[in-house]
Amino acid sequence: MRTAMQGVIRYHRSISVLLLFLSLAAFSHAQGATTIALLPFENVSGNLQSLRIIMPLIAQHLQAKGYHVMQQDVLEPFLFRYRIRNTGMLSRRHLHALRQEWGVEQVMVGTVDLFFASSENPQWGLSARVLSTASGNILWAASSGLSGDDFTTILGLGTIHSGERLGQEVVKALLHSLPRAGEPFPSPRRRPSGGGLFGFKAGYRSPLLDTHPPRRVALLPLENASQRKGAGRILTDIFTTALFQQGRYQVIEPGEVQEALLSLKAMPYGGIDFKTLAGLQRRIGVDAVLLGTVYTYNEGLQKGATSSPEVALDMRMLQAKDGRILWFATHTRKGEDFQRILDWGKIRSIVPLALKMAQEMLETL
Repeated sequence: MRTAMQGVIRYHRSISVLLLFLSLAAFSHAQGATTIALLPFENVSGNLQSLRIIMPLIAQHLQAKGYHVMQQDVLEPFLFRYRIRNTGMLSRRHLHALRQEWGVEQVMVGTVDLFFASSENPQWGLSARVLSTASGNILWAASSGLSGDDFTTILGLGTIHSGERLGQEVVKALLHSLPRAGEPFPSPRRRPSGGGLFGFKAGYRSPLLDTHPPRRVALLPLENASQRKGAGRILTDIFTTALFQQGRYQVIEPGEVQEALLSLKAMPYGGIDFKTLAGLQRRIGVDAVLLGTVYTYNEGLQKGATSSPEVALDMRMLQAKDGRILWFATHTRKGEDFQRILDWGKIRSIVPLALKMAQEMLETL
């Protein structure tokens, strides 16, 4: 009887060890290539409820693509210890620390650019990037925005009136191009330079962009001269998306640029001196920088304002080694500029308008 009981105990111990081994193996697998650290997006929308709505939706869509998602509650001690206040971007140093402490290979950061909680016509705007903890490079970037009216059919049906329901659609659109867990991140399709969509032409384009083009490009924080608080931050992310998707340059993660600027004790909104330019070249190996100023950023939401969004800004590229201007462009766009018949083609929300505008400008680089 005693021998039989000992056999049962040994059997249960073996089962327990096996289950523990399988659990550890599953956890180890989750900590591998399919694990992504999801940092809380930086909220530039002005609506305090936006993160509560949108972050669970992003986590759900990532899980649906096969990712094991490490979320804010797990990451909070790490963020506190490294004093990371701006979770919309990360430096290479912080990415490497995440890799060493948690074994994650990918991190998603982003911004909530717009959340207009109207029962008549809600609007969302998001930007996101996936970063490699090994290299610090951007692996994927996207920006997306939708309004409830975007779903209205010719009979006036289909309009989305719920901010939560529209949030599901904008997250779906944002993450549409993100590879499933375990699949490789495709390199952005390289687009030809020197052209111009819709007849847009750059104010100046140096021949050096054809003969000796820069390889590593840093986008500096855009200066905000508009009335919309945070417009410079929003457009910095949207231009990062457009520049990365263009595929012509290695775009340095804004968090790495930000840390380099802080170490140089410089914050060159709209302009930069030779000392700071040389410092960036030395610290992050940049070949050229992009900088600019936002003059108009009208979401079309204020009382008495036009219902069509509008953006106006200028941008320029400087060669890092000597400060030479390589490219300059000024552009203005309204959502109604794309209207064809009746309301068809009209861009109703600010983020897709800004992304389209960025693509038009960068097409001439």
